[in-house]
Amino acid sequence: MVNRNFPIHGSLNICVESGLMIIRARGPANTEMVLQYQREVNQYREQLSHKPWASLTVLSGEPLLPPEAAGMMVESIKQAEHMNLVATAIVFDDVQYKSISEQFWEGIYQRTTLKHAFFDDELTAKAWLKKQVAERHFSTD
Repeated sequence: MVNRNFPIHGSLNICVESGLMIIRARGPANTEMVLQYQREVNQYREQLSHKPWASLTVLSGEPLLPPEAAGMMVESIKQAEHMNLVATAIVFDDVQYKSISEQFWEGIYQRTTLKHAFFDDELTAKAWLKKQVAERHFSTD
């Protein structure tokens, strides 16, 4: 556990829209921001966890994390998988260093078993997510 008291860097907004968890985050973020994310995201996960669900993550700014925070995100994603999360789509919106950011987040998601994909726009990402949820619903019926 983090044993320090630094101000939060970055911004975060989480909501549920049409059965999808939408996470909008602007970086750079620090470990304290990931701790805030973990506190806030649980209520939304619990709301969705009674059936397969998906998340759309829209990242902007410099969406990179320090190593400690990246490890915390891996564990958080694994926890969400146990709460019926079936897929996540990542959209970079007004991101500096897009290729570096994509490599960074690909590294995080590869440390989990969660199905994930990167998209250039939210509409395409949402369509893919709805398909993933529908396929999971179909396979569990």
